[in-house]
Amino acid sequence: YHHSRSYFYLRSLISDGLSVARAAALCLNFNCLLILLPVCRNLLSLIRYILPQCVTKSRFRRSTKRLFDQHIGFHRCVGYAICFWSIIHVGAHIYNYERFIDVHNEYQSLSSVLNLLYLQSSESQVNPFDRVNPNVLNIGPMLRTTAGITGVILCICLMIIFSSSTALIRRSFYEIFWFAHHLFIVFFICLILHGFQGIVKSQINLNEHNPEICASLYREWGINQQCLIYPRFSGSQATSWMWLCAPLSLYILERLLRFIRSLQHVEILDIIRHESNVLEIRFRKKFMTIPQPGQYIYLKCFSISIFEWHPFTVTSAAEENYVSVHIRIVGNWTNSLTEKFQMYPQDIPRLAVDGPYGSAADDVFNYDGVILIGAGIGVTPYAAILKHIRSSQSAHDRLRRVHFYWICNTTSCYEWFAEMLQEIERDFRDRVNFLTYNIYLTKWSMRQARAVIENNTDERDIWTGLESKTHYGRPNFNVDFQDIINEDWQMTQKRHIGVFVCG
Repeated sequence: YHHSRSYFYLRSLISDGLSVARAAALCLNFNCLLILLPVCRNLLSLIRYILPQCVTKSRFRRSTKRLFDQHIGFHRCVGYAICFWSIIHVGAHIYNYERFIDVHNEYQSLSSVLNLLYLQSSESQVNPFDRVNPNVLNIGPMLRTTAGITGVILCICLMIIFSSSTALIRRSFYEIFWFAHHLFIVFFICLILHGFQGIVKSQINLNEHNPEICASLYREWGINQQCLIYPRFSGSQATSWMWLCAPLSLYILERLLRFIRSLQHVEILDIIRHESNVLEIRFRKKFMTIPQPGQYIYLKCFSISIFEWHPFTVTSAAEENYVSVHIRIVGNWTNSLTEKFQMYPQDIPRLAVDGPYGSAADDVFNYDGVILIGAGIGVTPYAAILKHIRSSQSAHDRLRRVHFYWICNTTSCYEWFAEMLQEIERDFRDRVNFLTYNIYLTKWSMRQARAVIENNTDERDIWTGLESKTHYGRPNFNVDFQDIINEDWQMTQKRHIGVFVCG
């Protein structure tokens, strides 16, 4: 666009605004191609499954899988890029629009001659906009074009999606975030239609009219032998649909698969209301892949919304005959879900389950030692991992050390998994240094402080019932990690220690 002869005369009207706008449009198309791929959950799961079969080096395999685990972060980065290039694209076209309007006020120049070419034939029109009052801000001509209307709609959709994607909205008003994000349907439709009118025009008779020669002879067009024929123009072909065809097809297949899964029956086995506003749901579903430790599922409650899916980590082990999730009650959807289960078991709401899907925790059993760090409800993936370690001998084939950290701001959180932790502690009592608990309480009252002092000599912790006593404050990971490195692992080869954090 900056050097091609086809756009020589268009550049003479709007200068470098053309090049900037088209370069930004190309970047936008590329990023819009990428934006849907990270949210195709089944595609990512397939790649995560195939990848270990194709890559032999374990370190490279872990690094590559780690990239896929950051798919939401990648999705956000692409979203930021779309916003950035949209600003550049819109700014360049605002400049172009002003130039097209200003040309109507020029006389005795190449621009003025180009502006009047439409009098020769419709194919000679290069300026898509009519004359307007220069003293009034007039966007009417722009809004009478397909590019103008769809461009405004695209900007509105993008602003709504971006503003509703903040952490505050996602956590407290997830429904707003979810519904606003589905404006992407309108966004992509408008993006496909945006260039179909062909406002950006290129010269199509370069052999009959050489712009590099005739530009300086614009007063002699139709007279000079070199410029007897006037330039003719044609609108550029729309290309956005070419970029979006493949990712949109993949995403439609993704949504179709999710819909089919949502129709499968889910049998609810038990509902447990824990302290600190946590709801545990135990269920069974036919044709569902057995969730592995650390994986997560998506839940939908039809009586709340037929569209919304919410992710929750599986807390049951693969060896158990049910699947369980622990749901922290925060936000409109989880509060509504709790209300729906108030009448259980007399009235059972219908649930749909999608998954399971892999996460970074899938890699736990590929290390010599692991450090599992959970904050509050972020402990849920490690509950399934610890259960699996307890019940599966294969989990011990390589894993030699497990350092488990659980950081809470209230003692009532311990009730969620205290019994399970006690059972695991008893089972591994004979395996010295295999499993180490590091439970931290970050907030406490004076009454709790007195209770700790009075029961400090007890064999078991006053809050968790574990032999490992609760620590107060926050862990010093610099010191703890160094101590773990200095431990005698009774290994001759190099140790690989994985650190997993959730919460």
